[in-house]
Amino acid sequence: MSKKTGKPKRKSSPTRPDSEVNQAPDGLDRIDRPLTLIAQVEQTLRRAIQDGVFPGDRLPTAVELAEQLGVSRETVRLALETLQVEGVLVKHRRRGTFINPPKVPTQLKTTSRTVGYLQADFSNQRGESETITQSISGYMLEGAISLASEARYHVLARNARTTGLNEAMFDLLSQGKIRGVIFASIAEEKILKRLTGMDIPAVLLDHELHLPKFSSVRPDTFSGTKQAVGYLASLGHQRIALAQWHQQDLNPWQQRGYRQGMQEAGLRCRRAWELSVAINREGAAEVVRTLLSMSPMPTAVICFNNFLASLVVEEGEKCDLLVPEDLSVFGGGGGEVIGLSCVQLDWHAMGRKAMDLLMNAIDTGDAHKPSHVIVPYELRQGKTTGPAK
Repeated sequence: MSKKTGKPKRKSSPTRPDSEVNQAPDGLDRIDRPLTLIAQVEQTLRRAIQDGVFPGDRLPTAVELAEQLGVSRETVRLALETLQVEGVLVKHRRRGTFINPPKVPTQLKTTSRTVGYLQADFSNQRGESETITQSISGYMLEGAISLASEARYHVLARNARTTGLNEAMFDLLSQGKIRGVIFASIAEEKILKRLTGMDIPAVLLDHELHLPKFSSVRPDTFSGTKQAVGYLASLGHQRIALAQWHQQDLNPWQQRGYRQGMQEAGLRCRRAWELSVAINREGAAEVVRTLLSMSPMPTAVICFNNFLASLVVEEGEKCDLLVPEDLSVFGGGGGEVIGLSCVQLDWHAMGRKAMDLLMNAIDTGDAHKPSHVIVPYELRQGKTTGPAK
């Protein structure tokens, strides 16, 4: 058994809230302990340094300071050692003790506020540039820049052929610290994986890839095309053709929506009515020639985008094909074409949404969870569609 001392054991007090830490029982204020002599000397020296008391930033000797402060030299020595350890003072042998000036970095450390925007341009089979994205790329870029400016981000934008995306990406990265990148219209999987290794987030705009960690914003082309078929069927059209882009693998949703729409409308779907052309005047002329060669000819055609639809109307007039009396022409979205029946969406808002997702990925870092936004189309009735004969 342990021996009991004559002093009673002190009972441990329960934990008190922070507001009561400085309160003693019965409402008495706790007595503050006075600073030690060493701490008082430190405090005095700090104030003197801040007030610029020491000429030439050189301190008196320890003996002189001890005499001025009325303390022992040992007390002064210990106080000086503490300030030296903190880097406030520096001692040079045979020269004395000096105030250590704060180190000013030669280059300010700032967080980059720059993001990249890479717009892909497409080429046809002859290597010529196609205007498939020309009508909408400007709207999407404007939307992205508008939101970035509001958040004080700077946007570096580049255009590149699909064969030169890798070079364009490295050109962006060479311009400085890029916090994130928006890929508009297309992106290469190997580039995205490389960005992942560099901890640079990316957002896919107007397309998507089945890759983890990457958010995307794209039009609901599937539902939009179904909506177009349903509208034309409501006008009595039973033979509805589809003039799609020849690079179907980059936009498979339009063909799927067309076939699903025809099935739901109870209409026969013929492969001959599914045309694949370049998005230019030559492609539009091919659409008109092919439709005129069919017997019976389709009474309506849904075009890949509004640009192709407008060209089909013009090429049809050259062949004495009346729109909409002989052929109803419907656009799949894109640039504004006055009087054109089409499905349309806000491309400017899509660009803003992509930038919003990118800034969220930058802010959240590793905790970011990718989002996949599909923007619905709105049907617009125009003069290029009418009842079927």
